Amino acid sequence: MTETEQQLLSEKWLRRAQQLNPYYKERLGWSVPAGWPTDVASEDFAESVAFFQKEHGALTVDGIVGPKTAAALEGIKPKPPEGDFLIIAGQRVPVPFPVVTWDEPGGMSFYGRGGWTKRRDPSGKGVNLFVLHWDGCMSARQCFHVLLERKLSVHLMLDGDGTVYQALDLAEARAWHAGDVNERSVGVEIQNPVQPHRNKWQKPPRELVVGPGVHGARSYEHLDFYDVQMKRVVELAEVLCARFGIPRAVPLGPGGDVLRTLAPRGFRGVCGHYHVSKSKPDPGLTLWPGLQAAFREPPSTNEASRPTAGA
Repeated sequence: MTETEQQLLSEKWLRRAQQLNPYYKERLGWSVPAGWPTDVASEDFAESVAFFQKEHGALTVDGIVGPKTAAALEGIKPKPPEGDFLIIAGQRVPVPFPVVTWDEPGGMSFYGRGGWTKRRDPSGKGVNLFVLHWDGCMSARQCFHVLLERKLSVHLMLDGDGTVYQALDLAEARAWHAGDVNERSVGVEIQNPVQPHRNKWQKPPRELVVGPGVHGARSYEHLDFYDVQMKRVVELAEVLCARFGIPRAVPLGPGGDVLRTLAPRGFRGVCGHYHVSKSKPDPGLTLWPGLQAAFREPPSTNEASRPTAGA
């Protein structure tokens, strides 16, 4: 292994890859490529993975052989997710977009780990808020591991390709993602590395946003969401508003613009992380026009819009 290869991963990512590669080998059943180090828990194996990911060009360079890297090693493209439902109060609710639930191959689960509790009412009757976050990560899978490390959780993770990963039951689980409103909210982490210098690792590159900050902060630059992510946020919001009886509304100021500071206490609807925490800037301001446009139209009626029991 060359000196260049050995510099691909930081010590922190090396340790993480050493822990996770044996887990994914058992779960996904991939084989070690010929000529690679045979000890999948070794630093050398993690560095070999990272070098392959870098040369491949479309993989997150983290040294971990997750589903996408495993598929690339086998010389095939990852199979598109087949899931078309969300799990709410233990029931499968059909939705018109791709979902990978925690119990499917390639799924991610917070069950059996810390960072969440059961809701006081597991029917989801008290849920009246949908909170949007950006994750600051290179992939939904990286976001999942960061949350595990921080002993936090979220119900949903929206990847850059529009795939939704569900890691907890939306009705039964109280995810730890938004402080005081956790009990009455569903949360989604939307994949976006945010910082402009990280755009060189995004395929395709993201648009750069230069706009006003929140909570009185000055304008700043950050990466935007992909179009497919903006569309999926609206679709998710419509499904959750219909299933839980969440108002189809965003926090507005006196002039009719979306608030750039805290929402009124007790607000019910769709909001950003910054609307419930003064220390947070996410998810920025670019998701609101799409949601406002959708909410001006009557809600569609379909299987996913039937209310949950008690909602």
